Amino acid sequence: MPGTHPATTTGYIISTYDISPDDVSTLLERFTVVPAATRSGGIPATGWARLAMALHPLHGSSDVLVIADLADGTSIVIDWGRKDYWRHGGTGLFPVEATMTNVRIYRAPGARLPFLVEKPDDLSTLLWYVGFHAFPDATAWWFADDCRYQLSRWPDFTSLEHDPDHVRMTALLGSGTYTAQELGQAAGVSPVAAQRLLNALGLMGLLRETPVLAGAPVVPTTERSRGLFGRLRARLGLI
Repeated sequence: MPGTHPATTTGYIISTYDISPDDVSTLLERFTVVPAATRSGGIPATGWARLAMALHPLHGSSDVLVIADLADGTSIVIDWGRKDYWRHGGTGLFPVEATMTNVRIYRAPGARLPFLVEKPDDLSTLLWYVGFHAFPDATAWWFADDCRYQLSRWPDFTSLEHDPDHVRMTALLGSGTYTAQELGQAAGVSPVAAQRLLNALGLMGLLRETPVLAGAPVVPTTERSRGLFGRLRARLGLI
């Protein structure tokens, strides 16, 4: 009888009403390993950076599945089309510094995971976390040099772990274009803190880039920024 013996993929229980054990094996065979991205000098991406560099090019795609394996036994299964992910194994908490042993990907029209018993998490929460930790003291590799950034769409802060500085900087990005240095100065935080937020928003696909031009207009005034931030705080119920 279908559904009597659940199948598994990377340890996840799958409803056999949707797929058989043989189908699971066939699906996994279609995944290919994503080589670690490299930058100038041939230095390969490691840890969360390896996963970030594999995921960032997927924006605009829909029929993609990803499996990432960490050294601590954690597996991350991503259904990019549905914007869902599942986590299995490990300690139950993502490490700040991860050792990524494998990243596999499968692209095909209609590529979807079978129904997983575990409730998925919103993919945006994973992208936010990975974006913050992939390049802790540096600019994400996908950003061009000498660019300013502006918000193209608001993140859902109700589902993201954040602090007031993150909200403040996001509000500024919603009203003007900034380099990391300018954003940090306007928000009263370090350039590194500003860059980490930009990395996270960039991995989530929420930023627009514009080249830095000589004599470019100054970013919005402090008074305007404070007004926008105040309205945002009120909307979020923070005041």
